[in-house]
Amino acid sequence: MSLAAGSRLGPYTILAPLGAGGMGEVYRARDPRLGREVAVKVLPEGVSGDADRLRRFEQEARAASALNHPNILTVFDTGSHEGTVYLVTEILEGETLGGRLAGGALPARKTIEIGIQIARGLAAAHERGIVHRDLKPENLFLTRDDRVKILDFGLAKLQRPEIAEAPTILTGTEPGMVLGTVGYMAPEQVRGQPVDHRADLFALGAVLYEMLTGRRAFQRDSAAETMAAILREEPPDLAETGKLVPPGLDRMVRRCLEKDPHRRFQSASDLAFGLESLSAASGTGAPVAAATGRRGLLRTAALAGLLLALTFLAGVLAHRQWGQGEPPRFQRLTFRRGNIVNARFAPDGQTIVYSAAWDGKTMEVFTTRTDSPESRALGLPPGLLHSISSGGELLFGIGHWQDGPLVGYTLTRVPLAGGAPRPILEANRPHWVDWVPGGETFALLHNDENGSRVEYPRGKVIWRTQDYAWDLRVSAAGDALAFCESRGGSHLAVVIMDRAGKVVAQSGGWSVPAFVEWIPRGCVAWAPDGREVWFAAARPGRESGLYALTRNGRVRPLLRIPGSLSLLDISRDGRALLSQVNRRVSLMARAPGETEERDLSWFDSSSLADLSADGRRILFTEYGEGGGAKAAVYLRGTDGSPAVRLGNGLALALSPDAKWALAGSATETNRLFLLPTGAGEPRALPPAPMAVVQARWLAGGRQILIAGVEPGQGTRLYLLDTGTGRTRPLTRPGTAFGVPSPDGSRFAAWSAGGVMTSPIGREEPRPVPGVRSMAEGAVQWRADGRALYIGRLTEVSRFRIDEVDLATGRRTRWKDLRSGSPDALIWTVMMTPDGQAYAYDTRVALATLYLVEGLR
Repeated sequence: MSLAAGSRLGPYTILAPLGAGGMGEVYRARDPRLGREVAVKVLPEGVSGDADRLRRFEQEARAASALNHPNILTVFDTGSHEGTVYLVTEILEGETLGGRLAGGALPARKTIEIGIQIARGLAAAHERGIVHRDLKPENLFLTRDDRVKILDFGLAKLQRPEIAEAPTILTGTEPGMVLGTVGYMAPEQVRGQPVDHRADLFALGAVLYEMLTGRRAFQRDSAAETMAAILREEPPDLAETGKLVPPGLDRMVRRCLEKDPHRRFQSASDLAFGLESLSAASGTGAPVAAATGRRGLLRTAALAGLLLALTFLAGVLAHRQWGQGEPPRFQRLTFRRGNIVNARFAPDGQTIVYSAAWDGKTMEVFTTRTDSPESRALGLPPGLLHSISSGGELLFGIGHWQDGPLVGYTLTRVPLAGGAPRPILEANRPHWVDWVPGGETFALLHNDENGSRVEYPRGKVIWRTQDYAWDLRVSAAGDALAFCESRGGSHLAVVIMDRAGKVVAQSGGWSVPAFVEWIPRGCVAWAPDGREVWFAAARPGRESGLYALTRNGRVRPLLRIPGSLSLLDISRDGRALLSQVNRRVSLMARAPGETEERDLSWFDSSSLADLSADGRRILFTEYGEGGGAKAAVYLRGTDGSPAVRLGNGLALALSPDAKWALAGSATETNRLFLLPTGAGEPRALPPAPMAVVQARWLAGGRQILIAGVEPGQGTRLYLLDTGTGRTRPLTRPGTAFGVPSPDGSRFAAWSAGGVMTSPIGREEPRPVPGVRSMAEGAVQWRADGRALYIGRLTEVSRFRIDEVDLATGRRTRWKDLRSGSPDALIWTVMMTPDGQAYAYDTRVALATLYLVEGLR
C-alpha cells in the first residue's frame, strides 16, 4: 500500500514519499513528540506477511539499531501499525554513491575521502560482530556536507551470540542466486560458503575500483558470467584505464579484491588506516574534527605518520621484498590494545602461544590459531612465555613483586596441554632461556651488574661480556646459539656462536629498534635450514626491517618496513611471527606555583631529558616522525609556551643557567655537541671514548656528569670538562643514572646494591640507608643536600617518590605520580631541589602480532 500525505503510522505523520527499493518503501515523516523530521521505511504491501522478508526486515532493525557511528545510518525506532511494519531512521539529504557514479569516475582524492569513511563505518559494525554482506554504491549515501552513510543492514549477518544468528537466505531476483548483489559479492559468497567481515572488504574493494574507473570491477552480460569472473578472473589493471591512480591506492584495491580471504585486509580498521596515510601524504583527508592551534595540527601529522608505519606492517601497502618475487603476506593475529613481549609456534605449526598485557592488565599467556581471529588465556599465573619444546612443553616465568618492585623470578616448565607449573630455577630477575633440542635442558642468558653470560647447557658458562645481551635462541640442531648484544647506547650486534662459545659470525652497525629502549624483546630467530638467523633491526637513522645473518657473516635483507619491528619466531616451513609496535611518548610537567600538571608533548615522541633548576623550562628529544631520522632537540617552557627547536640530535642535559644544551648524535653515540638556547653557534666537543647514555650538568656550568658505556665494559659514570672536552671515569662499571648534588660536590648513582652517594672526584661510595632494591633510583637531591628523593614504579602507570634522609634512612612519601592511562609506563622523572616543580614522560607501546608468509 501507499501512504498518503497526512496519514499516521504509529506516532509518525507521513509527509511525502522518498523512494522505494527491494527492502521497502521510504517516506518523509514527522515525529510530533520531538518535533523533528525522520525517514520511515515500511515493507511493501502484500509482503508483510512473508515470514522470510519480515525476518530480514527485523534483522535490519536489530543490526542497525545496535550501531552508533557517523558513517552509518542512525536508527531511531521500529514498530508496527495495523499490520504494517516500519523502521524509523534519520533523514538524509543528498544522493547515493550509485547516483554520483552515473556521472563517471571520481578523482583519486575524492575516492580516498569516501573510502576512509566507508571503512570507518564498516570497522564500527564489524567490532559489534555485524557483517553487511550487501555493500554496493546504492547502499552508500553521500550527504550534502560530504558525509558518507552506510545504508540497509537488512542483509547483515549477525555473528555474536548476543545478537541472534540468521540463516543464509536466497534472493528472489534470479533462481539460485546467493545472498548479496552480483558484482560486489566475495568469492566465498558466490560459492554459498559462510562469510565473515572480509566479504565486506572485498565489496569495498569493488566499490573503490568503480569509483576510480567509472565501471564495475566484475561486470558481464549475465549474473552467472559475472559470478564466474569473480571466482576466476582479475579486474583490468587500474593503470589500463588511463586514470591517474596513486600506486599505494592501487595496491590497496588489489589487496581488497584478493580471492582468498586470508590475503585480503584482515580488518576494516587496517584499511582505514592505510587510506588515511595516503590522504595525509597527499595533503587531503576526509572530514574530521578540526585541530585547534599549531600543536593540534602537528599532532595530527604525527599520528598520520604512526598510522602509516602500522599499515605498512599490516601489508596494507604490500611492500615487496628486497629483490624479485611476490610480496609477503600478512595475517593479523591479535586485535586488543596492549603489549606483546614474546610469541612461539607450537609443535603443530598452527597454534601460536604468546605473552601479552592487554588493556593495562598484568602479563598473561594466550593461545590462538592461524585459522581463527580468537585468542584464549591458558589459565596460567601472570608471567612470561620463554620457549616451547618440540614435545609441547613451555618454559614459563613467574615474577614475584613486593610493594611494586620485582623481588624474585621463578622459571617453570608446564605442558601446553595443561598442568601445573613445575619450578626449575629461582632467580632475582628474568633470564633469557631457550630449550635445547630434545627438551631435557635449556640454554640460559643471564644479565646482572657485571654484564651478561651464556650457559649452554644450563650451568656451563661458555661466554661473557660486559655489555647487555638478550633474546637467546638455540638452533634446531643444537650446534649453535644466536642472540643480540648492545654495543653501547642504541647500537646492537647479532651474534652467532658455536656450542663451545666461539663467535663464528656477528653483524655490527645496527640500531636497536626504538621499543628496546623500554622493554627488550624478540630480536633473532633461526631460519628453518639452520644456516642463518633472521633478525629485526635498522640502520642508524633509517627505517627498520628484517635481515638475515649467515654463519659466514654475510648479511642480506628480507623485508623493509617503517616503524618498530620485532621478530618473535620462525616456523619449520618459514612462516614468521612479527610484532609491530606503535609507540607514543608523552611529556607532563607541573610548573612552579601551579597545582595542576600540563601536557607538554610536542609531536608524537617527546622524551624528557632535563628540567631547569628553577622548573621553568624542559629539555627534550623528539623521536619518531616529528623528530625525523636524526631526531631533534627542543626547549619548552613549563608554562605551556611553544617549543623551540635547537637542532638535530638527542637531548641530554641543560646547563645551570639554561643557556646551553648538551646533545648527542642520533647515529654516532660518542659524538657530543653544545647547542645554544639563545643567540650563538653550536659547538662540537671531541669524540668521547664511550657511548653516552645519560648526562647531568654540575653547578658552575663547566663539568657534566655522564653515564656511558665503553666497548666491552658495563655502564659507569664519567666527568666531562666542557672547556677541554676531556672525560675521566668516576666509578667502576656497574653504576649508572648519576644525579649531582645542588652544590656540585657529590653525586648519587644507581648500582646493583642500591643507591649510593660519593664525593665528586673520589671513589668513596656510601650506600643510602634503607635503599637496597634495584628497582629504586635517585630522582633529585633535596636543596640542602641532606636528603635524596628516591623513586620507583609501584605499578606500570604509578611512580612513587619518597624523601629519604641520608643520615637516618627515614622515609617520607613525597608524591605519587599517575599517568593518565593504565598501560602508559612512567619512565623518566625529574624534579627541582626545592620540590616546587617536576616533569616526567610516559611511554605507551601498543603491539600487534602478525603471521607473515612468503619471506625468503
